[in-house]
Amino acid sequence: MSATPTPHSSWHLLSIIKPSRHSISIATKFSINPSSPNPPESESKTLWTVSDIAAAVNGRIVKWGPPGTISTDTRTLQPNRWFFAIAGPNFDAHDFVTPELSRRGCAGVIGNRVCENWDRGFVECHGNTVVSLKKMASYARNRFHGEVVGVTGSVGKTSTKSMIALALESSTCLVHQSHGNWNNEIGVALSLIGMPRNSGVVVLEMGMSGKGEILELARTARPTVRLILNVGASHFCNFSSLEEIAIAKGEILAEAKPGDVCVLNADDPLVMSLPVPYGVKKVLFGRRRTVGCHVRLVVSESTNRGLGVRVVLQNHQEMVEFVIPSPGVHLGVNACAAAAVATLLGVSLSQIGVRLSAFSPVHMRLELEIARNGTKIVNDAYNANPVSTKAAIDVLESIDCRGKRIAILGDMLELGGIEMESHEMILKQCRSARIDLVGLVGERFCAAAASMKSLDEMNILYAIDSEILAQEIVKMVNCNDVVLVKGSRGLQMEKVVNAIKLMESNNPI
Repeated sequence: MSATPTPHSSWHLLSIIKPSRHSISIATKFSINPSSPNPPESESKTLWTVSDIAAAVNGRIVKWGPPGTISTDTRTLQPNRWFFAIAGPNFDAHDFVTPELSRRGCAGVIGNRVCENWDRGFVECHGNTVVSLKKMASYARNRFHGEVVGVTGSVGKTSTKSMIALALESSTCLVHQSHGNWNNEIGVALSLIGMPRNSGVVVLEMGMSGKGEILELARTARPTVRLILNVGASHFCNFSSLEEIAIAKGEILAEAKPGDVCVLNADDPLVMSLPVPYGVKKVLFGRRRTVGCHVRLVVSESTNRGLGVRVVLQNHQEMVEFVIPSPGVHLGVNACAAAAVATLLGVSLSQIGVRLSAFSPVHMRLELEIARNGTKIVNDAYNANPVSTKAAIDVLESIDCRGKRIAILGDMLELGGIEMESHEMILKQCRSARIDLVGLVGERFCAAAASMKSLDEMNILYAIDSEILAQEIVKMVNCNDVVLVKGSRGLQMEKVVNAIKLMESNNPI
């Protein structure tokens, strides 16, 4: 539901200028029709009939079942959902098809072998179940006639995806976005399969760890709007240079068709070096006064004692100021990218300002949490690379603090040949930022710290894993402290967050 301004809104319109012919032509091509009625509620929920499923996977109906939605996880399976049993290298989900699923209301199963003692709907597919899942996603994409936005980049994908969906949100257009960080071949497939039939726009996150992966995701999703946020040293172990990473990210553009739009970060030379296919419109966003820049980031600065970001955006028609109620000045760039996409789809910059002023961070991505004893926790524990870790430490430095600033950092994985220098760089940043206490988890950070004599004056706590560090850090944290927790997914840094959140009293100072 779209927000409406009130006298107390944290945004205001600064100026309006005469729109250019260029800006109108883009918006007209992509505008969402606000007068289109929504189909009945039942149509949005009932996504797949058994006939649809069989046609999508080119399978055989073994036993009929009721219509429903699709899931690949028995742990979260809700009544009236079909379970797609994925057989992978490490497990076979057919083993989880039991009478218990039936008792929980599972509508039916899609799999490549008929399961014993199963008495509900069943559609048999043939061969590789992941291939069948992708066939189903392609079927869903073929029957969808709205706009598909594909988002990729080295950092900021999930937040930007959420901002785009929020900026497009209205009472007349249903926006569907990929869940969490569903950005691999299974996640993107499930996002397409899960589209309500009355969606007007779908926003998909696309990630990769190697060459060719983005190309496959783009072939499945066929985005009409293709956004590249940035290029950085993420998954560097699978590449020999940043230029190679840029080429891999650029795969999202490779098969764009005339009439599609690519949205590029004008401030990133590697992004700007990527070729755009003939007939595909190029739209730019960023800080620079670049010719053809569709939305410009005029201001992105910390406010509200470091807990918010004041953003000023400008396009050919207007300028708007608003506050994102979340820490991290880098969110201004994400908001600028989201605005570039949303204005293409017919949303005014002033409306975008209203909607993004209600943005809240995705779980474990610079999420501000308060422990029982009052300690502020910046929970950025989902993942880490050099660019995002630097940004997180900037956030820690910007937040007002009456106690200690504490950085709990887990190893940054998959960096290959730049592993040591990247961890050393982050430790140097902690020193420059005068972080009061640094907790390090993992072999890489510990090795980097041991090699740096200049860290002698810093207070550093070492641990081989997050559980051990969690046991120690709770002895050192007090209510006035601000604690950043960040690390790669494999370090499970949320264990530290959970331990601090449960603290009910303070330690002696």
